[in-house]
Amino acid sequence: MTGLEAIYFLSPHLHSRLAETVYFDQGAPGVIATRGEPLFLEDTDIFDGYLHSPDERKERGSYIGIPLRNENRIEGVMGFSRRKPSTFQVKEFDLLNTLSNLISAGLEKAELFKKTLELARVDELTGLLNYRVLLEKIEEEIRRKVRTGREFSFIMIDIDDFKRINDRYGHLEGSRLIAQMGPLLKSAVRTGSTDTCFRYGGEEFSVMLAETEITEATAVAERVRQAVEDYPFTIKVAHPYERVTISLGVSTIDQDSTKAVSELIHEADVALYRSKSLGKNRVTCYCRSFSMPGYQADTNLNNQ
Repeated sequence: MTGLEAIYFLSPHLHSRLAETVYFDQGAPGVIATRGEPLFLEDTDIFDGYLHSPDERKERGSYIGIPLRNENRIEGVMGFSRRKPSTFQVKEFDLLNTLSNLISAGLEKAELFKKTLELARVDELTGLLNYRVLLEKIEEEIRRKVRTGREFSFIMIDIDDFKRINDRYGHLEGSRLIAQMGPLLKSAVRTGSTDTCFRYGGEEFSVMLAETEITEATAVAERVRQAVEDYPFTIKVAHPYERVTISLGVSTIDQDSTKAVSELIHEADVALYRSKSLGKNRVTCYCRSFSMPGYQADTNLNNQ
């Protein structure tokens, strides 16, 4: 942490400063955060470092502040001020100290809960969002499409001949390849919030492309395919004759479409199957004439 963000204040003078960061060594809160120790000022006028902004007017008063900390770091600072000097008593300082321990424990639990939620949404091996989040995001995008009428697209990706890599070099090398695929996919798609990458499961990945029609989505898919083919994976460095490629399938929901989640995913999967059957290492856009042997619709997706 390099600074403090105000989350509550009473003085009208501070309204204009809500968005300002109080950096360490700036003002009484910054001093407390830097030293990690409480501060008890009977007269703020004689404490040179009390003000954290040059244009603040210096006034007499009293102040008590205490760090909110866990075992490893300062989480924040809790402080109170009054307009008159010497108005805080020692018992108030002791009460603040007790409260700070309870608040610090609460902040630590909240941070742990937040991290737990994040881990439940992220694939540990690749760092990509997982299948559950994929379904949530597609549902959100479908609702947005209903409101805005804007198209969006979906890409399914599968590592070619992954079973052969596992069988020949072992599952550890296969896992290493999957782990390297995550950051590579994120770097190959468009930046910003337009494209979102997911680990679909096993050696399969997917990309959701918001507000993107099929032609543009195909171009993104081709860029991803080329990036994977050119990337110096660990397995390629160790075995220069080994190739790592992917096959991709692209589907889209256009302005007039009423497709369900399962249909969108199935169409991308069918297009992916087509890429495999045509020799792999290629991008295929879904066409109604395509089919996948043995396919049965997953009605559970439609009901989510």
